[in-house]
Amino acid sequence: MTPTRLKGHQPFILMALRSGSKTQQSLRKRYERLLHYMGLPVSFAGEDRGWRFHRELDENLGVLIRRGFVAHDGDSYSLTPEGQELAESAYQRARESEDAVTTLVHSPAIASRLSVASYALLAALKLAAGFAFSSAALVADGLDSLIDVLSASIVLLGVRFGKELMSAAFVVAMMGLIACLIFYEGILRLASPVVVATPMAAFLAVVASAGVSYVLSVYQRRVGKRGGSLALVSQSVDSRSHVLQAGAVLVGLVFARFGMYAVDAVVSLLIGVLILRSAVELAVELSRVARSDVGVVAQDGEFERGFDRHRWNFFKTWTLMTIKEVSNRRDLVLRYDLTFTPDDLPYATYRSPAAGFDYRKHVDGILEEIFEEGLITSVGAELYLTDAGKAKLDASLRRRRLGFFF
Repeated sequence: MTPTRLKGHQPFILMALRSGSKTQQSLRKRYERLLHYMGLPVSFAGEDRGWRFHRELDENLGVLIRRGFVAHDGDSYSLTPEGQELAESAYQRARESEDAVTTLVHSPAIASRLSVASYALLAALKLAAGFAFSSAALVADGLDSLIDVLSASIVLLGVRFGKELMSAAFVVAMMGLIACLIFYEGILRLASPVVVATPMAAFLAVVASAGVSYVLSVYQRRVGKRGGSLALVSQSVDSRSHVLQAGAVLVGLVFARFGMYAVDAVVSLLIGVLILRSAVELAVELSRVARSDVGVVAQDGEFERGFDRHRWNFFKTWTLMTIKEVSNRRDLVLRYDLTFTPDDLPYATYRSPAAGFDYRKHVDGILEEIFEEGLITSVGAELYLTDAGKAKLDASLRRRRLGFFF
């Protein structure tokens, strides 16, 4: 008998019984938990037969009992020795399959590579369409996407060769230069308007870029939050901004269709302002990092408790990010378990950045520190980000865009 001869939910039932005997109600609850993990927030009431698992549970248990894999004692079901062996085999097969799927779908590393490839395709699409249809706004948006490609590549090289600050400074300078070029072209077009072609292909290019940016933003945020990658969360914010920029470019094209070409130039200037603002913000963060010893020396010995300052700061930022969605200590710990702790079922085996870190032990220390820094406040047991906390979180995500991880 091999796992491949099991049908439907029978492998799941065997794996669920690995941890001990269960009633049918317990098996339903186990299935409900699986659906929650898969993103389906359902709740089963009583003997709900609306799900196939429920409808076929009696039949599947009967089959497993007849085959000698499950024993029945009153309302309780448990594995026989043969069933235990088969359950272990099914579990290992499921874990191997999950590891492969997770690597492709939920891996921050693969998501980062996919992000760079997507940025490159978006930059090529926008620049090609911008030059073909003489749209300064499309060209500016394409240059912004090109910045994302170049910055990710340059920072990667900087980290690899130990030149993070130098590579980050180059990215900031490049952003400033591109912003100036956009300003120059936009001002020239305001002074001497250029005809912007507006065929359907121009609109399709903008809509396509907006759609890809939106999907990429959702994907980056989901993988970043599940895998604990703050860098991906930061990229998701940047991808979302491209959706808004695409909307502005679309407005420029609509006006251009009616002969008002100056709007396209104004949109390009607005994009240039956004790029320049990001360059200034990153330059400020860069100067702070260059002047400080953050991430190198632990402070006061208080944090020398089995992990380094880098990891402590990582979870400070993660906690701030999570408090935007949950509002008390209990929910923080539950979110940590959901994000970083592998499940006993083979459906959460992605590599965790929390290996060796006991968040439950240190959550009070983290909350106390960020509370003393004025980053959070509380009303009873409820926790809220202060304006300073929101600014701190935004600054931390900006640093991660440049490759700083402290």
